[in-house]
Amino acid sequence: MAGNYDRIYGYNQVYRNAAGAPNFYSFNFNAQNRPTAFIYRFVNVVNGQDVYDHQGHIVPQQMLNLVLDDVMANMAMACNNLTDVIQFIQDHQAQSPWLMSVWCYANAANIPYNILFDFDENDPEDKLGGFFSIITWNPVNICRAPTDDHRGGVPGNNIDVQVVDYLTQNPQGVDPQWIVAVNALNNGDINTNQYITACSNTLAMQAVQGTGYYAFPWKTQENVLIPQ
Repeated sequence: MAGNYDRIYGYNQVYRNAAGAPNFYSFNFNAQNRPTAFIYRFVNVVNGQDVYDHQGHIVPQQMLNLVLDDVMANMAMACNNLTDVIQFIQDHQAQSPWLMSVWCYANAANIPYNILFDFDENDPEDKLGGFFSIITWNPVNICRAPTDDHRGGVPGNNIDVQVVDYLTQNPQGVDPQWIVAVNALNNGDINTNQYITACSNTLAMQAVQGTGYYAFPWKTQENVLIPQ
């Protein structure tokens, strides 16, 4: 699956401000100042047991990869260096405009190229997974949520409608164009490629100001955690 490297946003200094943006301080760092493990936090108490959150996809990774896997495979075949990458992005601007958004963001956030690409690899995920993880783990598509087993199996491999409804009704701090796009996708008004484009359009602002990793209260209802 495209973009399985889930710590990519730890490389953006904007997401490291623990004092000013605690929801964004999501990773520990090693001696080389590279992100390591995700920082889990308590979200609620169920039957006296502390429940940790995780990085929950609002639109599931499986749905995103219906688009991303094919593009990544084609890009891997075509690209053996950064010059090839730039050419591929330019050649696919009409079909996949999000590629340029990702490239510009990676440069603005000063993410090292060796994190994004490994041109010595042949497997598409190993070769380009860092680049595609910017799409797969875009914070506007991530919420800090209890795992599915604490939510009665929600969302599974479906759009997290509970979270979409909560963020639609409580839009403070939520990217307004993203919330329009996720509702449009959920209603069948746009396709997944258009949704990925809308998510990636938020990246330019994310280079200078963190947004996403939406965190909010949860409550227990019939032994299942739901958004408060």
